[in-house]
Amino acid sequence: MTGAARAVILPAALIITVCLLALACGGGGDGSNGGTDDGPFSFNVSMGDNFYEPNVFTVRAGQKVTFHFRNEGAAVHNMLIAGADNKFNTEDDALSEPREIRSGGTGSLEWTAPDEAAVIKVRCEFHPTDSTGTIKVEK
Repeated sequence: MTGAARAVILPAALIITVCLLALACGGGGDGSNGGTDDGPFSFNVSMGDNFYEPNVFTVRAGQKVTFHFRNEGAAVHNMLIAGADNKFNTEDDALSEPREIRSGGTGSLEWTAPDEAAVIKVRCEFHPTDSTGTIKVEK
C-alpha cells in the first residue's frame, strides 16, 4: 500500500468504525428500540415468571408508545397499565393483546402517554405483586 492510499484508507476506516459504533449504541434507554422525542416509540419487554425486563420505561408526555412482549416464563403473563387515575381495574386502564400471553408467546400494547409528567404504574394481572414496573412520563 502506498503512502497516499494509506493516508486516505485509514482515516476513512476510522470514520466508518465510529459511525457504526454510534449506530449500535444509539438505540435509546430502558430497552427502547427507536422513536423520536415526539414520534412513536417502542420497547421490547421480556416477561419471565414474575418479572418484566426492563421494568422502568421513560417516555415523553403525549408520546405514542408500543410495548412488544415475549413471554419467556412458564406461566401466563400480561401487562396492565393504570390509567390517568393511576389506579388499576378502572375503565381507563390499558391491557396487552392478547390478554393471556402464554409461555413462548408474544403480544403487544399500544398506549399514549398523558400530556403531563407522571409516574404510571404497570403490573401483570396474574402476578400483581411480583410483575410490576413504572412508566416515567417526562414533560
